[in-house]
Amino acid sequence: MGNPDAYLTRNDDWNPQHVIEWLSHEGRKLKCIELLMTRLSEQLQMQKIPLIRMRISLPTLNPQVFRRSYTWWIDKEKIETYSAPHSITHSSDYIGSPIQAIQATEEPYHRQLAECDYDSLHPVLQTLVDNGATDYLVIPIRFTFEEKVSPWILTTDRLQGFSAADIEKYIQVSHYLAPLLEVLALHLTTQSLLETYLGVRTGQKVLNGKIQRGDGELIEAVIWYSDMRDSTAIAESLNHQQLLHILNCYFEAISDSVTQQGGEVLRFIGDAMLVVFTGDQYPSLAEAAKAALKAAEHAHQQITLVNEKLQQQNLPTIRYGLGLDVGSVIYGNVGASNRLDFTVMGSAVNRAARIENLTKIANCSLLVSEQLASLLDDEFCWKGAYPVAGLPQPLSVYCAKCEFQE
Repeated sequence: MGNPDAYLTRNDDWNPQHVIEWLSHEGRKLKCIELLMTRLSEQLQMQKIPLIRMRISLPTLNPQVFRRSYTWWIDKEKIETYSAPHSITHSSDYIGSPIQAIQATEEPYHRQLAECDYDSLHPVLQTLVDNGATDYLVIPIRFTFEEKVSPWILTTDRLQGFSAADIEKYIQVSHYLAPLLEVLALHLTTQSLLETYLGVRTGQKVLNGKIQRGDGELIEAVIWYSDMRDSTAIAESLNHQQLLHILNCYFEAISDSVTQQGGEVLRFIGDAMLVVFTGDQYPSLAEAAKAALKAAEHAHQQITLVNEKLQQQNLPTIRYGLGLDVGSVIYGNVGASNRLDFTVMGSAVNRAARIENLTKIANCSLLVSEQLASLLDDEFCWKGAYPVAGLPQPLSVYCAKCEFQE
């Protein structure tokens, strides 16, 4: 896998200052971890250091991801990425591993694999031996605001492995690598938080500078407004854990269905959800409407499956109403000077909420506006025109498919 010359001599005279100078001048300008990893590996190879693998693991704040790891292999063109779930710390991959050891000691971890009994090694190290590794080194890197250290992992296939001088030089380099990694980790965390709490598209807009009150744009979009029924009665009859379980099942079924079709959840309003399918994400507004209907069908199927499980647990089943409308909306920041919300505003948003409320009267869990129905060739069932507070004319609504009839 590595360089055949690596087996001949050990370059104990390599100068870490060359790598440090590169990190201080060129490395700090790199804006992504993958590029930093690639360029850093090149700098180390220029010092005739026979590395075959290098990994950096960074913290993030994400409900699904505990840490993100980036791995460079000498014989692979691209950096491998891995998002470790929060459950990783309870898995056999972590328990008893070198990474658990450095989290406990916050000291460098060095293991000369070529001199160890294979069966005594942790499975992670056995895998590296199978790939030709002879020596393994982990340098712990501490960030300013992190309780846990971040591992910088180096692996060689040189028979002599890492010397004590090598380890000291890597520690010197790590002091200059740390601030670069911390900046990238903070950016990663910021992006993750914005995507988690605002959505991917909206989060990116905020990250790109749409942060002032009044920042916004007029867009064409399909608006989805759904609300869970009987939530007050359910909340009164269940303990908080059961209630949260049902709410999360409901939110997850709809959120997954929406995102699969390119929609974005903008807000959770109690047990209601505001979703947007923006026209610029699709070839046409009609395609956005089709995507919203597909998401509604998938959500209906998923919640049917969820309800079967809830019944088995003797818990209340989920019932909800969904209103869809289409039109021009303002997409941007609104709020107080120091507390803003990035959302959509306009008559289509108001109508979608009114349409959802009509699902109880029309005995149909999904209703769409006349404007949306006119965009599609699907057969819709006209459910009537209903007077609605705040609108000058009765609201004409249609039921999309018979499966949504109650």
